[in-house]
Order: sequence, then structure tokens, then C-alpha cells
Amino acid sequence: MNNRNVLPIVLGGILMVCAPAFAHHGTGSSYDSSKTITLTGVVTKFAWSNPHSQLYFDVTDNQGNVVHWGGEMSSPGVLARAGWTRNRLKTGDKVTLIMHPSLVGTPVGVVQKVVFPDGTTACGNGCGGGDAGSSPTDK
Repeated sequence: MNNRNVLPIVLGGILMVCAPAFAHHGTGSSYDSSKTITLTGVVTKFAWSNPHSQLYFDVTDNQGNVVHWGGEMSSPGVLARAGWTRNRLKTGDKVTLIMHPSLVGTPVGVVQKVVFPDGTTACGNGCGGGDAGSSPTDK
């Protein structure tokens, strides 16, 4: 094999290995990052799992109807570096969530921030710089 054929083969191999990593991140095609919504609800499940932790919660609307929501969060590794533990959210916890909603109007979104009843906050996605949250006086 001559040297002219080696470079395209190596580049092709690299592209095949890297392509799945690019395909995995479809957040921009599923959620509206230009909009932010704030919801208050009760945690029904917190799934500490890869590739993204998931938060499920119920929101009661003005008519008393319960809407089941799902929120995508960062991976457990990213959340742990930001101060989270798998037990930070428990079934029954009442929380306020700041989220980027679904583009198609379904009750799902990307959790940006969690506000706990005592006023403390914690990031849910894109924690950047290890900002685990704040104390109640930092609100």
C-alpha cells in the first residue's frame, strides 16, 4: 500500500469511530433552548443513570389536572462533580424546575435548574465549572 492511500483510510476510520458521538447529542433538535419554562411539581422518580439522568414529576394545573412530566439532566458523572448524589431527589419531594421545553409541546424538557423548598438550587444540565448550586441566601 502506498502512502497516498493511507491518509484517506485513517481519516475514514476516525470518522466512523467519532460519528456515533455526534449522533448521540440531539438536544437541539428535541428541545427549544430559546424558551425557558418554570414548573413546580412533585418528584415521582429520579433515575440516576447513563447517558443522562432523568427526573419524572407531576405538575397540577389550574384546573386540578395532573400532568406527568419528564426532565432530562446531565450524566451522573457530571452531576456528581457538581455536588449531586443519587439520593438528592426523592419520591414526594416538591421542587421547582427551570427547563427548556420540548419543541413539539410534549410534557418533557431539559432541566437547567432545580429549586428546592428551602430555596437552595442545583443545576440540572450544563453545570459548567462545577457550580453545584447555592444556599438559600444566594437566590
